[in-house]
Amino acid sequence: MNKVLGRTGTLSNLIPGLLLILAVLLGVPTVHGSEGDPSIWRKLVRASTTVHEVFLSRTPQIVIYDNGFVVFRDDDARALHRQVRLEGDDLTRLYLVMQNTFGLSSLTNAWLENELTYARSIQEPYRDNNDRVTIWIGMHSPPSLHTYSPALLKARSVNDVLAPAWNAIYEFNLFLAEFTHPEAEPYVPDRVEIAVQHLPRYMADQSGEAVDWPLDAIDLAEVKGKRPRGYRTLTGSSAREAYGLLTGNQVIRSGDQLYLVWVRPVLIR
Repeated sequence: MNKVLGRTGTLSNLIPGLLLILAVLLGVPTVHGSEGDPSIWRKLVRASTTVHEVFLSRTPQIVIYDNGFVVFRDDDARALHRQVRLEGDDLTRLYLVMQNTFGLSSLTNAWLENELTYARSIQEPYRDNNDRVTIWIGMHSPPSLHTYSPALLKARSVNDVLAPAWNAIYEFNLFLAEFTHPEAEPYVPDRVEIAVQHLPRYMADQSGEAVDWPLDAIDLAEVKGKRPRGYRTLTGSSAREAYGLLTGNQVIRSGDQLYLVWVRPVLIR
């Protein structure tokens, strides 16, 4: 019964009648395909990162799709995503937990703005390191986009009476950051983006680790072009094959050239 895990703990005490009410209110759809439209997503961009890490951070850490498909990983941008499909009561329970715990359908930019004066007045001292977390919530109209530093969210979450919305967005951020599921499996995307550049001279000692590029239809020289770095979106079997290769190898041989190639799954479009 208890399959959705996070900061909320057990879900077994939820009232069954509320499950039905929430399903009606949210219009939980029938599961189909691998992905749907995103209902919620979160991504974290670290303040001090390499170009590679910036590239990887463009992919959200978690996306909850409206058909119950969930793709997630931890906050390590290099970690691989996992996937799980929530159906029936499991999907409804997840929405119910988020609504009951965080007041998600009301957690809008306007609500946070209305509390801003109070939140600033009780805000604890903090040191901002310029990390930025972004949470997109599509459960209300219009959808809301929230981008703050985790340190600021924590500093403003100290009083859930004077500033309940700021406390809720902070707790919701932790819930998404720590989301996991015991039935999750490795995620193999149908859509990826690759970044290609010539192997830098300072990495010449890694040339012996190069593996052959298997996709004849994708010319890495053409992707790179005349720029220092080129990008290309791949779909279908090409995406899956590239992802399988590049998650374990970044030094790639194509013809008589050596390239550094990165890959990231494209979870939102």
